[in-house]
Amino acid sequence: MAAIAEETSFDQASAITLADLRRARRRRRTEDFDVAEAVYRVYITAVVLGIAVWVLSGVVGDQRLGAATAAKAASRGPQVVGAVIGLGFAVGLRSGGRGGPLVIEAADVRHVLLSPVARAVALRRPALRQLRFGAAAGAGAGALAGLLAYRRLPGGFPAWLACGALVGGLAVPTGLGLAMMVSGRRVGRIGGAALGAAVAAWSAVDLAAHTTTSPATFLGDVALWPLKFRLVGLAGVAVGAVAMSAGLASVAGVSIEAAERRASLVGQIRFAATLRDLRTVVVLRRQLSQEQPRQTPWFRVPRSLAYPLQRGPAAGQARRFPVWRRGWHGIARFPGVRFLRMAVLGAVAGACSVAVYRGTTPLFLVAGGAMYVAGLDAIEPMAQEVDHPDRWESYTGERGILLLRQAGPSIVVMVAVAVVGVATAVAVTGGAALAWKIGLVVALPAALAGVGGATISVVQGAPAAFSSTDAMLPPEAAGARAIARIVVPPAVAVIGFVPVLVARHPSKGISSVGAAAGVVAPVLLVVALVGLWVRYRDAARAWFKAAMEEANTARKPPARPAGGH
Repeated sequence: MAAIAEETSFDQASAITLADLRRARRRRRTEDFDVAEAVYRVYITAVVLGIAVWVLSGVVGDQRLGAATAAKAASRGPQVVGAVIGLGFAVGLRSGGRGGPLVIEAADVRHVLLSPVARAVALRRPALRQLRFGAAAGAGAGALAGLLAYRRLPGGFPAWLACGALVGGLAVPTGLGLAMMVSGRRVGRIGGAALGAAVAAWSAVDLAAHTTTSPATFLGDVALWPLKFRLVGLAGVAVGAVAMSAGLASVAGVSIEAAERRASLVGQIRFAATLRDLRTVVVLRRQLSQEQPRQTPWFRVPRSLAYPLQRGPAAGQARRFPVWRRGWHGIARFPGVRFLRMAVLGAVAGACSVAVYRGTTPLFLVAGGAMYVAGLDAIEPMAQEVDHPDRWESYTGERGILLLRQAGPSIVVMVAVAVVGVATAVAVTGGAALAWKIGLVVALPAALAGVGGATISVVQGAPAAFSSTDAMLPPEAAGARAIARIVVPPAVAVIGFVPVLVARHPSKGISSVGAAAGVVAPVLLVVALVGLWVRYRDAARAWFKAAMEEANTARKPPARPAGGH
């Protein structure tokens, strides 16, 4: 008993000392920080964003659903929301199998976790902070979803806002708690992935069988309380509380090696995000999730496919396609989880397209964003060349032409992703003929637009530390250019789903399929402009640089002759 009391006293003293040290470090960091100004900025930002979201959600013009459709949403909605939440739980469990989700500063890993302080004492406060942040972020996203639901479904605005915030504020920290529990118990990569797949499959079974058995579906039922209140939703709240408590209780078992690795990579990701270097963020995120290329490719491309015209007496002048073969070799080494992620993103785009056609306009942005993220994965052959600029000196052709050739295999992969979206749309609509007809019209422009947006992100790279172009622009124009670097790539991907919007309200005498096909050409024109930008970007920059140098030379005063007056 004396030993236990002594250990408890030591833990309490360690906790107090550690809290004092962290408080001193936080005070040192924020000694030049104006709290009143920060609160004012947060207040102004929150008010502006709130007004913008409220106004934009009403501007889209979506109409409220009828009584029959609302009743169907009340009966099927919990399963749909539960499937989304279950997918989030699966991501958390997979992250826990790889040492996540707790991110500790490198100094804490090297000094605090290796000190005699109990690991539970050292990690409890960071874990609580991460759960608190996850709850706040989830509540904000849930409140936004509740606002969008209020625009289309019966029920009061406070009820939708409160239920959305409650579900989001529980779902995100529950996923984090599951991840902490898996990482603390050292389940491992395979175990975490298996548990995640099981949870996602459980929610999918509920969605297919119209049942309510999984914890994610329980939480989904809470989201639909404004339409129909059921006590079964309280089970989801209880499961969330248990998962968070279990995660906090297991956090002491986290691996020090995994914690140090995550601290280093997350620090680099934050720095790259500050520089708006999206490609570096993508590469570091793959390292964080331990997503490595396969040592053995899924398939091999025969040389006969790379040189299809090299036969007969004119073989010496035959056109060759080595870039095509090299791109497919890179895609053949994609890990299975990357193909699965692209398929899921394609399914999300297809399901959102159905919702957009039925009147939920904001999901138009989600569909385009899903194809943009899938494009960032599919464009890997081109990205690898951009990541190694020293290789360009060994190539004989122009850089723009080579980049366009490298996009070929990625386009084929994205078309397959779009086909998955079409299949999902057909399944969601119960096999409706209109779904696959419009889907086939939208598939190609959506795939090309996704590749186009990802290509812009990869080719433009990180912004230069000093640019002569930015130096000549006024501050307002330079800021707009910086925003355009962030907004334009996903906007190009979103444009690929314009045919779905047009198909909702066709002109008189034109079918929905015909209306969608009528705007395919403008979308392809946007993609063609992206291709021209890639092709002539280097030449345009060289011309602009030469023009600037010539202008600077002309402005210089003539040199005075030696010995003159």
